[in-house]
Amino acid sequence: MRPPILSEQSIRAAIRELAASGERITGVAVRDLLLARYGARGGVTRIYRLLHESRADEREQRGGRAVGVAALPRSDEPREAAIARADLAEHRERAHQERWARETDALRARLAAAEQAAREVEAARRRVTELARALASAQARIAQLEAELDQDR
Repeated sequence: MRPPILSEQSIRAAIRELAASGERITGVAVRDLLLARYGARGGVTRIYRLLHESRADEREQRGGRAVGVAALPRSDEPREAAIARADLAEHRERAHQERWARETDALRARLAAAEQAAREVEAARRRVTELARALASAQARIAQLEAELDQDR
């Protein structure tokens, strides 16, 4: 393993500088500052370890541990509001699903009716063709009989 280019002291100085400037102290911000200043970003694991240590030191200097979630006062209002929003969203989703189910059923019924109508049209077309042939045949027979009748006269 090669020795680090940046010392822990320079990394801690960069963290303190970001804290003093009021910027949000993130690993990316620290690494960008180190790159601009020293031409090297430093190792990610090392940067985040030192950043974590720096935050722990800062909490100790402020007089104690950070307030945990369990120590926060509990309020049921946000929970109840979230439950109400979830119930409303569920109701809307159910209504949406029911609407589209009805719409889908209506379209399926229209499609079935259209297919049935198409079959009926095709049957009627065949029947018209048969009747047209029968009519043509009958007209030809009438013409033949009239011709025979004319010959007999």
